[in-house]
Amino acid sequence: MLRRLTSRSLLTAAIFLVVTSLTLIIVLLTKQPVMTSQPQLLTDPFLQLPTETSVRVVWFTEFAGEHRVAYGENLARSVVASTTKLSRTREDSQSRVGNQTQDGQIYQQPTSRDIWRHEAEVTGLTPGTRVSYRVTSLREDGTSVSSKVFTLAPKPTPGTSLKILLTSDHQLKPMTSANLQKVVET
Repeated sequence: MLRRLTSRSLLTAAIFLVVTSLTLIIVLLTKQPVMTSQPQLLTDPFLQLPTETSVRVVWFTEFAGEHRVAYGENLARSVVASTTKLSRTREDSQSRVGNQTQDGQIYQQPTSRDIWRHEAEVTGLTPGTRVSYRVTSLREDGTSVSSKVFTLAPKPTPGTSLKILLTSDHQLKPMTSANLQKVVET
């Protein structure tokens, strides 16, 4: 009886160790990389939802932090952005992110990735007048990153002639920028 009890105890302990080890391996494989590099913007800012007197500025980062848009003459005005964490962003074995330059170097399976979307509404704009702006994102450790200076404008007035280029996700195809340049020239 004592021998049977000991065998069961050993079997239970072995199963526990295997399950614990597998759990630890899974946690380590899916853990987010620690940010030790300089912060960066994942996208240049882009504009959405223009009205007669406003437009929204949107951009993405890998950190929550504090985010704002400076705009106007000498970028003297500013507005704080609202931040939302994306909930379904993943990287996979074919992602080219950070140090992963070949398939499966870091991500062997789909792995969650922390990405935040920032949006600020720039108001008090005049139709037909372009205004300079720049976004700045401040990480929790006090380091910041800013975009180049771009221009924005509110919704064009009726009758204003426009050039519109509609594009889609180009999946990092090598000729995308050359093709878009050719479209602009045409």
